[in-house]
Amino acid sequence: MAKSAVSGIPTFGEVAAEDDAILEYFVQTDSVSTVVDGNKFLILGRKGSGKTALFRYFNEKQPQGSLSLALNLRGYPWAMHAKRGDPDAATAEQYEASWKYVIVTEFAQMVLSKVTGTSEWTSEVKSLRAFFQKNYGGTNVTLEDILRPSSLELSKTSFEPTILGCKLLSVSLERTGSQSGLSRELNALSDAIYEAASYVSQREQLDKILIHFDELDQGMVDFNEQRQLMLIGLILACRSINQQSIKSAVNVKSIVYLRTDMWERLSFSDKNKITMTNLAEIKWNEQSLKSFLDLRINKYIPGASWIDICDDDLMRGRQPKLTHIIARTFDRPRDIISFMNTMLEVSTPRRSAAGESQQFTNKDVVAARPDYSNYLKAELDDEIKPHWPSWDEALQVISGLGKLSFTKASFEAAYNVTRLAKNFSSEEAMEILYDFSVIGTYSVQSGYGGSEWVFRYKVRKAKWDENASIFKLHLGLKEHARVNE
Repeated sequence: MAKSAVSGIPTFGEVAAEDDAILEYFVQTDSVSTVVDGNKFLILGRKGSGKTALFRYFNEKQPQGSLSLALNLRGYPWAMHAKRGDPDAATAEQYEASWKYVIVTEFAQMVLSKVTGTSEWTSEVKSLRAFFQKNYGGTNVTLEDILRPSSLELSKTSFEPTILGCKLLSVSLERTGSQSGLSRELNALSDAIYEAASYVSQREQLDKILIHFDELDQGMVDFNEQRQLMLIGLILACRSINQQSIKSAVNVKSIVYLRTDMWERLSFSDKNKITMTNLAEIKWNEQSLKSFLDLRINKYIPGASWIDICDDDLMRGRQPKLTHIIARTFDRPRDIISFMNTMLEVSTPRRSAAGESQQFTNKDVVAARPDYSNYLKAELDDEIKPHWPSWDEALQVISGLGKLSFTKASFEAAYNVTRLAKNFSSEEAMEILYDFSVIGTYSVQSGYGGSEWVFRYKVRKAKWDENASIFKLHLGLKEHARVNE
């Protein structure tokens, strides 16, 4: 089609709101079926990759063939939940039982909300309602309040799970140092609730029930050991429930949406097994990002795509404009939205002038880079500061070197005279910067010849190489750091 005027596009989307175009893109890919079907329950992605957009899809669209409960942990009482751990359990399993109880409680409430007809008079429904009434005053318990009671009361009208032949009359959630067995008691209660809810779900012929956990990083100042153990507990609890559901042929599945950097910091015995079997990573490349961008353009200019709203001139080095832009991102929709909106803004005066082109030009791309670079630095602040509050001072060291590419020796010499060296060695500092793709390494391909710059956002399995000697700052930070190529 003929070239289209950029002025027909008011915005390319909202960065913070997980734009609707991402939702539409996910519908057209296999991302939804990855969550609904199979054994993938850990959805991994870098901040801004679209995890929350996928989470929103299940919450707002309720795809056919499934019922979804989207649990947003923004504002979740982590400090209160921290007191519900079991110190007698293995370290990685201290919070598995408490999260399992949370999941089955949400499952039971969903099932009860769908009860119709004669199911209301079954002993399973009566037991569930009696339990919720006794402990919560009803079946509208919020996620924040599930673990809030100091104890859970049991009776003949609700549940009386047994341990070693002894009936439980209550489960104390607040334990002193001399009391033990919380995991064993909570698991017995959770199993009883799960069995009752499963029976009712099958009786009502409910569709697959999906329970989603998102925003696990919200409000997190420090990703300390306790928070890590709590996330491990949630992941293990989801795996346990999902395995139990497969064995009992019940259509319930729990899913966790987690940032890649947080997953990489967790350490527990079954991590590799989950990585190989249960993990699905949200990845983007130039082709998929262009498809996402075309959806946004087509919303305002039917039938148009990226090539219709920019001129045909190549950037320096014979590089297409979109390739040039994507090279300055972390291959995620959030970055593309930010760059395109900045380009809209900076090009407005030129496009408003009489006789000027109404398509994006090379000058518009270059003019958008400084503001976009500051945006990318702010995004990295959100990701890195919980791990290293003063990381930007290390970025200033690179800025002082003045070059986009630099040697390890030159960084070490400049870094070691800063106060940062008291907390992290230069080697540790560079490894952190590499892990977050602030810098990449120059890699020579052995045996085949050739070389390339390796950034972790491109190749997540590319671990830190302590023998690497040449590094490069990510192109998106070039203007913020005021370095030259």
